[in-house]
Amino acid sequence: MMKSITDFITSLKGKRVLILTHHNADVDAMASAIALKKCLEMLGSAAEIGVPESVSKLAQSIFGDEAVINPDCGKYDAVITVDCSSDDQLKGVKNLRVDAVIDHHPPGNIKAKISFIDPSSRSTSQMVYNIIKKLNCVNREIQEAIALGIITDTAHLRLADRKVFSVLADLDVEFPKLFKKLETTPDISERVANIKAAKRMDIYKFGDVLVVFSVLGSHEAVACRNLVKLGADIAVVFAKKKDELRISSRGRGVILKYGIDLSEIFTEVGKFIQGSGGGHNLAGSANGKPVKIEDVKRFILRLLSKKLGRYRRLK
Repeated sequence: MMKSITDFITSLKGKRVLILTHHNADVDAMASAIALKKCLEMLGSAAEIGVPESVSKLAQSIFGDEAVINPDCGKYDAVITVDCSSDDQLKGVKNLRVDAVIDHHPPGNIKAKISFIDPSSRSTSQMVYNIIKKLNCVNREIQEAIALGIITDTAHLRLADRKVFSVLADLDVEFPKLFKKLETTPDISERVANIKAAKRMDIYKFGDVLVVFSVLGSHEAVACRNLVKLGADIAVVFAKKKDELRISSRGRGVILKYGIDLSEIFTEVGKFIQGSGGGHNLAGSANGKPVKIEDVKRFILRLLSKKLGRYRRLK
């Protein structure tokens, strides 16, 4: 039995390796995958990155077309998932199997030979960096990817802790240049989604805490972030597909003083919709069966009321 994730990665020399991450892969997911891919190549492996369905627009604008969409795990000797520990986030991947997991979300339902999971870590990128540093597989390209992953998953360092800054201090990168890469102008579809989300939102008041819900066809994560910027303390946006319900949420730091952790809430939401859920304390998500949105909304309100007390809907 392998003793550690570094032992497992070292054992992959000369083998074909698939590095998988979740659908609509964000910058942290792609940065983690790219850094690990470069490390494996330095160690003598042939590695590729795989993503179900799509890569997020921001990640694609930064990293380009690095990923195979809906890959076939049967073509590889080993499969590693990064930033993903639930198979519900890997729909579309053929012959799915996982040999190792590297993730900073709470453990999901993927069973692997090796699991390196640390929910206290602010990003998967910093976890990958600590692994590849032990393997002496660090170069400038890897460091830049790691920095970009950390910056985005800490809300441009607003959620950073000492461990984050310890990794960043170890990186030889030009931070102004990296922040410039993250500056994007939303395309018209995102702008329309933001306007529709605001137009359709329901507002609930728990004392001084404002919780909003909205429904879109896509861009639910982007809309959540913008609803928080608009004034919500917690924003929840649903995207109902033919065979799936996707839910994103974002929260302001103020909710932490009430003991609210969106990752815990959306773990329960994932079970409620017979799928999976999780996230971080200020960002939760769930994917599952296309049940009635009103039923899920009531379930989320009940969970929030345990921490926040009574609520009323604002007209």
